[in-house]
Amino acid sequence: MFTDDRTTTSADADNSAAPTERPAARRRVRQRQAVQQELLKVARELMLEVGPDNVTLREVARRADFSPSAIYTYFTNRDAIILSLMEDSFRRLDAYVRRVPQDSPPDQRVIEFCLAYMDFGRENPADLRSILTANSLDLPEGVDPSLGLEAARLIRETFREGIEQGVFRAPDGLSAADMAYQIWALVHGMTVLEGIDLSLVEGEICANPQRIIKTFVEGMRAN
Repeated sequence: MFTDDRTTTSADADNSAAPTERPAARRRVRQRQAVQQELLKVARELMLEVGPDNVTLREVARRADFSPSAIYTYFTNRDAIILSLMEDSFRRLDAYVRRVPQDSPPDQRVIEFCLAYMDFGRENPADLRSILTANSLDLPEGVDPSLGLEAARLIRETFREGIEQGVFRAPDGLSAADMAYQIWALVHGMTVLEGIDLSLVEGEICANPQRIIKTFVEGMRAN
């Protein structure tokens, strides 16, 4: 019978264990992230139903069929889950507006930014409520509400670029920031109105956001 006289060092043992430990650690991270996302999904639905002030960890745990005590291993308190929910909403909005090609003409880009924001509000009503809350109430420490305004910054920059290129004119001395505010107020108002049943006044009000946005941008063109 042959024997192997080589001595296994601690470094050898560590190296042999590492390949199995690393995948296991990665799996644990993925599992934790999956649970957090599931809890955020439940919290988002709860917030849409009862409003942000009435979201509690206990109710999130109950609806997620989760132990009330175990949820604290993912979120230390109510503020923590609201913070995570708002930041997740900001990231979702950012992803929508960044779908717009940055190399498209400025006038077309402004239209696409506005339509992307309306798509976001229509398809993610709870996230829209998160962002509205983030910009109107006292927030948990660590929440940066400016994260949800990336679309406004992109619109402002596009107007600035369009003015420099002669695509847009700045009427009555308005700046690119003023023009961005104008159209942002318009598209934000239309996004909020999409959540209201206007069928009773359809004879007096015609809801055609895309046509309105295009006409508004057309009026800002230099020629």
